Amino acid sequence: GSWRMVVQRLSSGQHDFALAVCEITRVASQPFVSCKASDMITYGHFLPSFIKVLVSVLGYALPPDEQAVGAAAASEDLEERRLLEEQRTMRERIRIEVAHTLACWSRFGLDEDSVELQPHQPLIQAVADSGTPNLRILRQSQVMDALSASFRSEDSPEAIVITLGAIRDMSLYRPLARQITNSGLISNLVHVIRVNLLGSDVLLVAAEVLWNVLELDWEGAAEALGQEEVVDCFRDFMDAVLSRGYRFKDKIFRNDMMVLLMYISKREENRPLFASTGLMALLLSHAVGESRRKALHESGVLNELLGNQSSRPYAGFGGPNGNGGTGGGQSRTASVALTNSQEDMEFRMLLWGTLSRCCSSEECAQVAIQCGFVPSLLAVLDLQETPPEQRQWSTEQRRKVQLEALSSLFQLVQYVPDAFIEARGNSIVLQLLQGTRSREVQKKCLNLLQVAVRMGPQFAEELGQLGAVGLLIELFTDKDNPMSSRQLCASVLAGLCTQNAENRREFRKKDGVEAIRAEVLYRPDETTDNHLFY
Repeated sequence: GSWRMVVQRLSSGQHDFALAVCEITRVASQPFVSCKASDMITYGHFLPSFIKVLVSVLGYALPPDEQAVGAAAASEDLEERRLLEEQRTMRERIRIEVAHTLACWSRFGLDEDSVELQPHQPLIQAVADSGTPNLRILRQSQVMDALSASFRSEDSPEAIVITLGAIRDMSLYRPLARQITNSGLISNLVHVIRVNLLGSDVLLVAAEVLWNVLELDWEGAAEALGQEEVVDCFRDFMDAVLSRGYRFKDKIFRNDMMVLLMYISKREENRPLFASTGLMALLLSHAVGESRRKALHESGVLNELLGNQSSRPYAGFGGPNGNGGTGGGQSRTASVALTNSQEDMEFRMLLWGTLSRCCSSEECAQVAIQCGFVPSLLAVLDLQETPPEQRQWSTEQRRKVQLEALSSLFQLVQYVPDAFIEARGNSIVLQLLQGTRSREVQKKCLNLLQVAVRMGPQFAEELGQLGAVGLLIELFTDKDNPMSSRQLCASVLAGLCTQNAENRREFRKKDGVEAIRAEVLYRPDETTDNHLFY
């Protein structure tokens, strides 16, 4: 009651109570100390009300409005200016103290000793599902509405940093993540990233909050982020970091942004925005090889897709002290070269997966065709010609990249089958299937061919002419191959032969019938073994 009275006095303009509010808030940030074991049971139910009153202070401690600041600046009354400055300083101190208390409450109990874990349950999963006592109290207090209203007008760098830390910890608990979405705070987080772009580390915290919310409240957050102005912001973020982000933390931020875009692209209704805002073209220009990127720029295709009609010369890749990518005006023509570092390899994986998913949208598919996305992915798989940027890759890196390229092509062959045919996709995948030593790559190739043969008679015809039937029968009869791969061989062979007489003749000619008969032959003494058609 007395705490509520103090806040009421402050709200009525009695600024002398500001110091009392700061002191009470500072004490409230400390961990609880029980005098008796029953204290939490006796007094715990007061805590949500206490926190609700605490955050209500924010509404009376907002920065002075522009009109008051303008009037004071125009006034010659020095006393009026001094009082306004004192008021501004005190209000800022209140907001910082409240943010600090909320940050302490959110952080307390976020460790394995405080959270009850199920067997083999990660801490992050337990917190998302059950929260901590403090997070559950914050949920009951409905702090997020007051916090987001204050955050929208916040102009203190210190208060922003502390508040973001509190919001980050709150976003780990699913109900609070939903409150972040419902309070409209997502657009403010995007704004924080915009004003701190390639600057303060605070943008990494804002990105982390968005990541948490997208993971725990994907449906609501993906819809909130599926607005043209938000996707426009993401295009600007990626444009800046891909052209001027040379530092390690810039690359971490770039990858975080790609994770967010991956989540956003999972909502089908969001995908056309990638094309209409120019984001699709921007990302594709970094997903294709350097020679293709140069050709796209010199032909004017890239500028047209980006909505940029300027005719600047192509700047290519640049270093931190070079000409490429250092000036803001060059951002769309210069870029930071991708290397074989762990961060850059991870970026490639995220980039290809997101772009290929977006191609289910006709608008995105057309941009991908114009930028040559399919040929660029196939170049990664081509065993006969290694692109220059791949020559420094290790064998393991090449294998991982091949797996990701095959996963992306698995989707693209369904969305843009003609582009796959025109880029010699069947030939390149067959050569990889025959030449690879990796069981995983082999299986991915077979998965891709399995869906490709369903995309029209042209696929079965071309694959037959390339000798696919004989190769698949050979893999099928090789008992050293895993059972799952042999089953995939049988499935692809079925697709090749279903409506193609020439492939059926080849199947008989290569002893395919005998190979199948040997597998389906009933042998009672072997029925407990792993059988092909079980």
